Amino acid sequence: MFKPIEINYQWNEALALKTSKLYYDYDMRHSNKRYVGWFFVGLVQFGIVGALKHNSYGLLYLSTFLVLYWYYGRWYLRKRMLLQFYKNNMAKDLAVHFTLKEDGLYGQGKTILWDDILKIIPLEEGILVQGKEEALFFEKSAFASNAEQERFLSLAKEKGKM
Repeated sequence: MFKPIEINYQWNEALALKTSKLYYDYDMRHSNKRYVGWFFVGLVQFGIVGALKHNSYGLLYLSTFLVLYWYYGRWYLRKRMLLQFYKNNMAKDLAVHFTLKEDGLYGQGKTILWDDILKIIPLEEGILVQGKEEALFFEKSAFASNAEQERFLSLAKEKGKM
């Protein structure tokens, strides 16, 4: 018989940004999107050659702008949009409670069954839950103990989500 795991945390602006940044960084490292950045870096190399050999700086300027945007500007713009969305639509300092049962996560009128979870990603800071509709982040402090967190991860592994 599976003993439910209680997950409690305070949802605030800092955690919302941290969750988004962790998911963004994970996605950029583990998806095919990373190749777009590599392509822009390759364009910079062609731009340097064009600038040195043909005194043509157009490609160098364009590719440098694209690299800077891809690696720095995208997160800056996303962060600004997230902060605006959070300020307009989210409750401030909301106490969140989830209960993990054998068939899924339950909390605050929300049920996320294992079939609706795409992937569980253990990180140094906690656990990232990638669902079909949303991403959740449970910091280590959200669990009563490290043993509870390990039980969560072992159940996720058992369900084939890791």
